[in-house]
Amino acid sequence: MLCDVDGTLVEPWVDEVSDRVCRAVQAVVANGVEFAFATGRTTESLRPIVDQLGLPHVWAACSNGAVLARFDDALPDGLETIHEKPIDPAEAVRRLLVAVPGAIVASWHDGIYWTTRPFPEGELVAERVAPYREVVGSPTTKAVLRWLDRTSADVRNRVARTEMPSGVNAVASKLTAWLDLLPIGVSKAATALELAKILEIDAEDVMAIGDDFNDIDMLHWAGYGVAMRGSPSPVVAVADAITAGVEEDGVALVLEDLVASLKG
Repeated sequence: MLCDVDGTLVEPWVDEVSDRVCRAVQAVVANGVEFAFATGRTTESLRPIVDQLGLPHVWAACSNGAVLARFDDALPDGLETIHEKPIDPAEAVRRLLVAVPGAIVASWHDGIYWTTRPFPEGELVAERVAPYREVVGSPTTKAVLRWLDRTSADVRNRVARTEMPSGVNAVASKLTAWLDLLPIGVSKAATALELAKILEIDAEDVMAIGDDFNDIDMLHWAGYGVAMRGSPSPVVAVADAITAGVEEDGVALVLEDLVASLKG
């Protein structure tokens, strides 16, 4: 079972999991289901969610699949990184700032975001302002552009008309003018496939839940894909089912039904 975080498990940029969702996740794990995260969050910004759920060990595809990690209470620091697939963001950022000027740029390095300007409060787990050349000057597993004076739709439309460098993909957010940069071939679905091989699970036996553009490939890949109510139409189009929105504990509804079916 693969679960997105922001907009699915919790409200965007919120680290508080509802009691009902916590109980549902714990119940599904107690009934033998392998629960894993597939999120745009970094491993550090995912930690509060892992801690709240109280799972002693859990897999996670973080940074939209650029990082595969395993949280485990028995590990040093509670975390092991299985792989990282970084991107050199400089040329892509340069082209995007020409096409859509005014963005704050951020990149993830050693547990903190380097940013050209501060992000809105609560959007990043930790940040320090640095010169532009430092922010884009070295490979990173998470590169972000954030516009404060534009809409998500405006950014998506402009990016769609922008020629990206070879090997780079841009993934937008449904809610805000936020853009993640990824290497071509890196996605939640690609890392989910790697994890499925490790766990010896077939895609047809995987359920995935998500709500945003970065979940489309994952929902299409999984044997059973669930979209949250309010998801963009391309997300809904690839889903097998739709559950209630995050504010209505839609994930809990799905997991409660799953546990009921397992109990027969």
